[in-house]
Amino acid sequence: NREAWAPVLLEMAGVPTLGSDALSLSLSLDKAWANRWVAAGGLRVAAQGEMSTGREALEGPLPADFPLFVKPRWEGTAKGIRATSRVASREALAREVERIRRDYRQPALVEEFVSGPEYTVTVVGNAPPRAWPVVQRALDRETRIGLHALEGPGRPSPSAALAPLVEGVLEPELESRLGNLAVRAFQLFGCHDFARVDFRLDAADEPVFLEINPLPTFATDGTFAILAELEGCSLAEMLGRCIRAGLERLGLA
Repeated sequence: NREAWAPVLLEMAGVPTLGSDALSLSLSLDKAWANRWVAAGGLRVAAQGEMSTGREALEGPLPADFPLFVKPRWEGTAKGIRATSRVASREALAREVERIRRDYRQPALVEEFVSGPEYTVTVVGNAPPRAWPVVQRALDRETRIGLHALEGPGRPSPSAALAPLVEGVLEPELESRLGNLAVRAFQLFGCHDFARVDFRLDAADEPVFLEINPLPTFATDGTFAILAELEGCSLAEMLGRCIRAGLERLGLA
C-alpha cells in the first residue's frame, strides 16, 4: 500500500491532491488483484498464478506452458525484473521465485510469457479521459523482455550490450483499439487525471493487459517526454495538461 500513504493522509487532512486516490493506487500496485479486476471488466490478461516458495515452483501446478515470466506481486516500474525473469524450466522458475521472496519479501506472480510487441498508452483527463498517441517499446532481442526493464539492475551483466528489437507496425486500427482498452482500464480502476497502461500482443496479435500505472514517471526520458517531442511542445507544457486535468476535476482551474 506504500503508494497510497501520502494520498490517504492528505485525504484525511482535507487537502486536495492531483492523480488517483489511495484505493486506485493500492489496487493497481497489487499485480494479481489488478489482473483479476481488468479480466472481470473484459480485458485479456495472461494466464497466471502466485507462488511463495521454490518448492511450489518445483511441485505445484503451473499457470501455463513454458516459457513463463516471474515478477514481484506488489511492485511496479519494472522493479525486480531481470534477464532471468523469463524461465523455461521448473528449476529456473524455482530460482526466480526464491529470488523474489528473498530480495522483495513478497510472493512472485508467475504468468504466461506474452512475446509480441509491447505498447504503452498514456491516458489524461476525466470527463471523459482521452488516450494520447500510443508509444511502442523496444524489446531485448535475446530475451524479448522490454528493454526499459533491463536497462538498470535487470541488465544480464554490467558490460552486456542490449540489442533493441522493434517488431510489427502500429496500424491506425491497432492504435485505436489500444487507446480504447487503455481508457477502459483507466475507468475500471477509477483513476483520476493521468495514468499509463501497458499491453503486449499475443501470438494471435490480440492485446494483452500487462499493468496500469496511475503514478507514472515524469522523467525527462520517459513517455511524457517522448509524447511532448512527438507533439512539438516542451515537457513542461505536456505535464501542464496533466496538472490542468486535475485542477479542473477539483474545481480549481
